[in-house]
Amino acid sequence: MQAQPVLKTKEKEIVLKAVDSLGRRVTAADVAAKTGLPVLVAQAELNKVAAETGGHMEVATTGDVAYKFDPGFQNAYLAKGIARFFQVAGKKAFDIAYFLLRISFGIMLILSVLAVLFIFIAIMIYSNKGGNNDRDDYGGGSFHFGFFDYLILRDLLNWGMYSTASNYGNQQQKRPRKSNFLFDCFSFLFGDGNPNADIEEKKWSLIASSIRDHGGVVTAEQLAPYTGAEPTNEDAVLPVLVRFDGKPEVTEEGGIVYSFPSMQVSATTASSHVSAPFLKENRWPFVGPQAGNLIMVYVLAGFNFLGTWWLFLQPALRELWPILLPLVTYGTLFVAIPLCRKLVLDAINKRITERNGKRSTYAEMLKAPSTELTKKLSFANQLRTGTRAIKSDDIVYTTEESNLDQESADQLIEFDKKLKEGRDKGEFDASP
Repeated sequence: MQAQPVLKTKEKEIVLKAVDSLGRRVTAADVAAKTGLPVLVAQAELNKVAAETGGHMEVATTGDVAYKFDPGFQNAYLAKGIARFFQVAGKKAFDIAYFLLRISFGIMLILSVLAVLFIFIAIMIYSNKGGNNDRDDYGGGSFHFGFFDYLILRDLLNWGMYSTASNYGNQQQKRPRKSNFLFDCFSFLFGDGNPNADIEEKKWSLIASSIRDHGGVVTAEQLAPYTGAEPTNEDAVLPVLVRFDGKPEVTEEGGIVYSFPSMQVSATTASSHVSAPFLKENRWPFVGPQAGNLIMVYVLAGFNFLGTWWLFLQPALRELWPILLPLVTYGTLFVAIPLCRKLVLDAINKRITERNGKRSTYAEMLKAPSTELTKKLSFANQLRTGTRAIKSDDIVYTTEESNLDQESADQLIEFDKKLKEGRDKGEFDASP
């Protein structure tokens, strides 16, 4: 979560000067007497200043509160202002650097392909102009661009056209959304992030919904499809107890169920039924849904890889090796990194499938419970309570109204109640 900027209001500046002039140990009444501010305003501003500058509160035996500040406490605002500036500047710099990093791989691929094409064209021009001399001097080691080399070059240049033509019908049926080639290159190399980044929040949400859906009393077996732990592992429920203020209950047979009375209080009428029978992790895709059509990336990456290696392996181009070596290295890495990533993703997805399978099995076990589990579930049903809804009629205090207004309203309600009781008993004569 981003840090919020610390703002100095007019009242805060007055309070800061008053605190400094009063010796940095004050009460709200001291500040009010010094500045003329209302006591409540002085109290609120002192709370803010103490929180923002690292001040301390001292509570007397009488219940009165004093605020104590360290020397130079106002410098905290300057430090926070500088820190905020560098935080914003750093975030901007990071965003720019990350953007340049994402597009750099695609730009380098395009430049590498253009370099390969330029060398190919230069070879073709050289071969056409000096074909006879090359043929005579072939045994001397000069470059010779033969018929089979021409066929290989033609296939490389036309690869993209063939790929586009073969996929034209599919593109007519299903048009991918407009994509960005430079961003697609980054997705091809490194993917688009973790698809399960919110898995923890999702897990706890499902557990909380399951607790409410089962009347605030559950067993370890009912939580296993969401925690992923073995149904017999009671220790795995401890984090759930801590998070949702639960407590264990022992059955007559020695089994354990867990009750969560705090989770049964609600102020809304919306239901909280469990949205999934078990926690399902998403498989890691090779590229995320935000990536566009990668056909052009595949074509250029393949052409660059094969083209650079073909040039590098020509003995007659040995003088160009200082130029070709970086091109070959980049072209190879551009293909090798996604291949390695694909192998890693296959291993990760295999483990995800296994975990999803285990949680699904735990969920299926609840449909046909064993005798022991049936007894535990029966005991849990006896302890279940309905949701305790907080209705507007149950409210005795709210911060929307002042204490005086609420006390007056309570007194009027109490007066009306006693008046009605007196009339029912005949203590008051309601006739004129």
